[in-house]
Amino acid sequence: MPTTGNLHAVVMAGGSGTRFWPASRAARPKQVLPLAHGQPLLAATLARLDGLCDPDNVWLVTNPGQLDAVRRAVPDLPEGRILIEPEARDTAPCIALATAAVAARDPDAAMVVMPADHVLGPADAFHTMVRRGRDLAADDRTIVTFGITPTHAATGFGYIEPGQQLDDGEPAAFHAERFREKPDRATAEQFVAAGMLWNSGIFVWSARGIMAAMQESSPELLAATEAMRTAFSGGGATGDELAAAFRSAPKTSIDYAVMENAPAIAVVRATIDWNDVGGLAALADIGSDRGDGNHALLVDGAQDLALESKDNLVFAEGDRTVCLFGVRDLVVVAVGDAVLVCPRDRAAELKKFVEHVRAKGRDDLL
Repeated sequence: MPTTGNLHAVVMAGGSGTRFWPASRAARPKQVLPLAHGQPLLAATLARLDGLCDPDNVWLVTNPGQLDAVRRAVPDLPEGRILIEPEARDTAPCIALATAAVAARDPDAAMVVMPADHVLGPADAFHTMVRRGRDLAADDRTIVTFGITPTHAATGFGYIEPGQQLDDGEPAAFHAERFREKPDRATAEQFVAAGMLWNSGIFVWSARGIMAAMQESSPELLAATEAMRTAFSGGGATGDELAAAFRSAPKTSIDYAVMENAPAIAVVRATIDWNDVGGLAALADIGSDRGDGNHALLVDGAQDLALESKDNLVFAEGDRTVCLFGVRDLVVVAVGDAVLVCPRDRAAELKKFVEHVRAKGRDDLL
């Protein structure tokens, strides 16, 4: 029978976000930074769910090292709705854990699964596209993902090739022909010219549907999910057995484990403004326009002054003033005990500097 259960939302909040260092660190990951117009990304993500599903059906998946930061960012989320990954094993085990918890509580559930660290809106358009996905997934077979119409030939996103349109509904939905990994520049330009869509990393399915897809594409992932579901259902499994079941899941992404081989995948063309806030370059989109191409995100009393400066990006927190004089094309991050200054065109290489910090034994900055 088609799914008629309630909609549950699963928010994945376990990433480290090193591309926002020194603002993001192990104990303060990107998803709790105030990057959503001064609000923590995680809090904005949960607020976006208001009116879409019952608050008691909102789940968050994180890891032990980030639990305190997550609780501070969303203090009203019940403790029983926070799922803790025993270790980082990519998105497939993360989603298996959440699916097990949801299915144990509501076997007929529909699920929307999303990252915690995106900025998107408006909320009503987001709700419309999720409900569209829920309708498509009601057959307990179809797996739904959402594609973003590209604004440029991005090399940092995966792409989805849409095929035949499925029906006359809105937003438009298509059979997903194939998924393509992050391309080089020339290939990205070809993808955009061919009408491919950016992969948003947002999914809708029923609990039964995703487990059926696991059976087809990754039986070992399904076995881990079923073992965790038994634990959540009170079937005699201990906490250690739950952790062992989690660790038995293949350490891979949900794209590799399921999406690339599932028998029925639909892609809905998203009708939202979307930014994955993938690195410091996103400050150009999420920061305020300070003139002359400068953009700044200033929180907790931070200020800025600029003279004869152009095309710079600034993120600052606390009682400080960032002053720019006669410079251009820089990224400046000033938080707590650290200040980063780097060329804007090298911001995507920040992981290299984070490794340098680690090699120098400055774990206090990580």
